[in-house]
Amino acid sequence: MNPKYRLQSLTQQHDAHLPRQVANDIATPSLSIMHFNFQHPVFRTPGARFILWGPSRRPTFRVAVGTLDGLIEIDSLRREFQIASGSHDDQLIELAIGGLRFVPDIKPGDAIPSEVLTGEASWSVTEKHKNIAQSRLQVQLLSWVSGKEVLLTDPHEIEMFLDQIENRTKLREAFRNAAIALGHGADNAEPVIRQIELLARELCYIEALRDRFSLAAKIGNRLSHMTKSYATDRKAMAELKRVQELHRTGVDEFTDILREADAQTGEILSALKTVERQVAYIRKSRDTLYALLLQWEPQITASADLRPHRTPETDKALAELYRFLAPRFACGRSMLKTRRPEPAMTERLVR
Repeated sequence: MNPKYRLQSLTQQHDAHLPRQVANDIATPSLSIMHFNFQHPVFRTPGARFILWGPSRRPTFRVAVGTLDGLIEIDSLRREFQIASGSHDDQLIELAIGGLRFVPDIKPGDAIPSEVLTGEASWSVTEKHKNIAQSRLQVQLLSWVSGKEVLLTDPHEIEMFLDQIENRTKLREAFRNAAIALGHGADNAEPVIRQIELLARELCYIEALRDRFSLAAKIGNRLSHMTKSYATDRKAMAELKRVQELHRTGVDEFTDILREADAQTGEILSALKTVERQVAYIRKSRDTLYALLLQWEPQITASADLRPHRTPETDKALAELYRFLAPRFACGRSMLKTRRPEPAMTERLVR
């Protein structure tokens, strides 16, 4: 590809190129602080932290009480310790509730996740995922200029497609045509490059999440390999099939969001014309996918124990997987939806 049209490195900072409205929306947090600097003495209690508790993942305040843990509902925390509405600590509690989507727990003194403050991701991606995001957008640009939809999902296939000499030529033409369509001169592709850089900078997080979740999807392959070993035990086989059904439901939930995110930027010219809206949508999808992936992470790690042949370790891993999936996906439930609340937790002690 001609260097004139080559996208600048995505590792550079492009805040100067953010659309004005996006920059305004993400520039100033509601509090002029970057850490959870609570003031009430209750937040200095040993073991104090906010967590998501139970199958419903309800935001809860947790403290250490000797060898036990005490769980306090958020409303009870405010009421019992007289944390006034709109006060410094009350606002931090709200930020903590929002921040639990992105971290497993929040302790007083922790940094506030940047997703809550600025909308930017608090985690990093590799150069690999930056390149994938950039390449996908280039393929979409080629699809637009040729008038033929190119359906490629595998990163290796995308790379091979873009490396074809004729596509390199078409890509230069695509940048010129896009510049004209966006109201610039045919020789002024720089604004188009900046717009694509901005979109790729956001989409690379989607690519990283897609890549990581593929390991959760592959759990289904492991389950399939186990069927022969479980076939002689009718009860165990029924349980295995139930886990397979629940797993497919969980995978579909994640992949449906991915498909929606892909479709949103599929019409590349429309996306380039509405970058502000696209950035907001991509970030919302990114945060939703990340919150889901956090719940899947323990199962991705534990899936190594799902061997093709039945063993005590395999039985245990399968039971753990069922305990994870059943409360979330039985009867069409979703990890994104609000579920039946847990019993009252005020001052409850758990081992």
